[in-house]
Formats: sequence, C-alpha cells, structure tokens
Amino acid sequence: MTATAPKPPQHQPSGLDQRLLRRVMGEFSTGVTIVTYRDAEGECRGATMNSFTSVSMDPPLVLVSVARQARACAGLDGNPFTVNILSANQLAVALHFAGQPDPDLSVPWHEAADAPPRLLGSTAWLQCQPWQTYDGGDHVLVLGQVVRHDVRAIEPLTFHRGEFRRLGLKMFQMPRTVSFDGRPAVEWAASLHQLHGLAERGVGPDDCLDL
Repeated sequence: MTATAPKPPQHQPSGLDQRLLRRVMGEFSTGVTIVTYRDAEGECRGATMNSFTSVSMDPPLVLVSVARQARACAGLDGNPFTVNILSANQLAVALHFAGQPDPDLSVPWHEAADAPPRLLGSTAWLQCQPWQTYDGGDHVLVLGQVVRHDVRAIEPLTFHRGEFRRLGLKMFQMPRTVSFDGRPAVEWAASLHQLHGLAERGVGPDDCLDL
C-alpha cells in the first residue's frame, strides 16, 4: 500500500482547556523512540516521538503519530523508516532529535543500502515499509509494516509528566509492606502479603506460621 498524508479536516474548537488536557495526557507513561528515515537527498534524518504503539501482529504493523508541521511528516510520506526504541543512556540523542540539536554530538548511525537508517545503542528497533496513513487532527497517523527488528536486554528511556525518566524497580521487587502511595501499609496488610507469599510457595493451612 502507498502512504499519502491526508489533508487536515475542518473542525470546530473543542472548548477544552488544552494546558490541562496536556497534563492529563502526561500522566500516561511511555517509552521514547526516534523515528529515522532518509530525506529526498538521501540524508539520514530523525525525530523523537513518544506516540508509538503496536497495531497488529499479522501483518506486523506499528503506528507513530507525527505532528503535521514537523519536517518528519513530509519525510515519512511513502518512505521506509525505523522506529528506534531508546535506551536509558540515549537521553542526549533524544534531545538532539527533539529540537535541541547538539553540534558536538556524534549520532551513532547504522546504514545499509537496502534498509532505512537506524541508531546504534537502542534497546530495540523495527524497520518498516510504509503501509497507510490516516488523519489524526493536528497529527498524521503513520502505519508501517515491520520487515526487520531486533532487541537488547538493556534499560529503556521513559517519558512521564513532560520529563525523561528511567524505570524503577519491578513491582514485586518492592517491599510489600509499602502501599502504592509510598506510605507504610498497616500491620495486617503486611501479614496478608506474607500469607500470600507463603501460599505461592505451597505452604498449607496446617503449617506453623509465625506472623
């Protein structure tokens, strides 16, 4: 299928508080990607995006949401591209492609004649052929069919409340006597967690428990 950027529709203002809406949306934590491609002159380009999702496994499709005014919107029109899922140590690269270019940064490009460019050091990457585009208001929704991919077991970069972050501990690595808001749980809750843990290990009701 071919990709053509749809024209923005005519719509009425929603009347919503856009600043508050942005804050609300910021409560949803995401990973961070850089979408890379070649421009009309064959130069390697990229744009930092956190609006990325898997769409389908058969066929394998992924989606990125691109601002209409961004250079990448025209650059991705009908173009193969790579979604680079960034690792936690790639903050400088994320900022570089998010409108804060660093002239001293050496971008770790990996180039092949038969594939769109990608970045070295990412936790995962997916090289895609253009599948279809859809109207997304002030964004264009770009779907790509995955043709190559790979992953490494390294910590990803995340984005929450308008800030880049690192992942914390897994939930079950945290003390079970701490509630979700960070306060110590009451004593009975700690005992309940201990009972749950013992049950998971197969301890029966007739066993002696010191709670």
